[in-house]
Amino acid sequence: MGILKPYSRSLKPLRPERLPSGAFSIHSGGEVVSSTLPSSFPQEIVLQIGRAVLSAFRRAQEAHLPLNELLIHYSGLTITARELKGGALIFLNPATLNLAHNFTPPSMHYKSIEDFILSLENYIECWKQFNTYVNLARDRKFSRDDESQFLEVKSVIAQGLEAIAASTDGKSGPSKAEVTQLFANAPSLRFLSDMPDAVQQVEAQWHKIYLALQGLLGQLKVQQSKAEKGTGWSLFGKK
Repeated sequence: MGILKPYSRSLKPLRPERLPSGAFSIHSGGEVVSSTLPSSFPQEIVLQIGRAVLSAFRRAQEAHLPLNELLIHYSGLTITARELKGGALIFLNPATLNLAHNFTPPSMHYKSIEDFILSLENYIECWKQFNTYVNLARDRKFSRDDESQFLEVKSVIAQGLEAIAASTDGKSGPSKAEVTQLFANAPSLRFLSDMPDAVQQVEAQWHKIYLALQGLLGQLKVQQSKAEKGTGWSLFGKK
């Protein structure tokens, strides 16, 4: 009979060929809302990056400095972060891309209605970023990095929609069909810049979805108010 040797699993150091490509959004409470990073990338490191970015934005706010975007260059990795009302949308772009894109499933259950509200507010800010990129396409002032980030934002939005649909049983908020149609009409910034009429159609669709999200946020805040008054809270029939 052989002798069992103790075995402990440790995180491997990140080599250039293992650096990730993708984006993730994090709300003001420090939790990841959705992510397109490979599942092989350690969640602990994702949270460390997120906390560092949130800390930088908060310190700038405390110092009354107008900071809404961070751009950090390393030898093999570029981190771009945009402030989202206390949260952040963070893009990781390595110089070497060898990792497959296995999307990380978004969280389908929220710990409390407060957590749901934080996540939804962050999600709405991601939608605002989508519209910002559409404006860049209209003005034809976008770069290759903007094009890449536009694709990542759409991926983050698509994942966030799955979480919302699962938590509301699809009874509130925008429908998957509406978002799918919007994305089909905006395949890239280059396409939108070459098709001015498409920009107008995309903006009209975006506005409709944005209002639906604001309506859902309003419903949640009403439920939160009821819970604070001691009447309990029910998320569209869920206890």
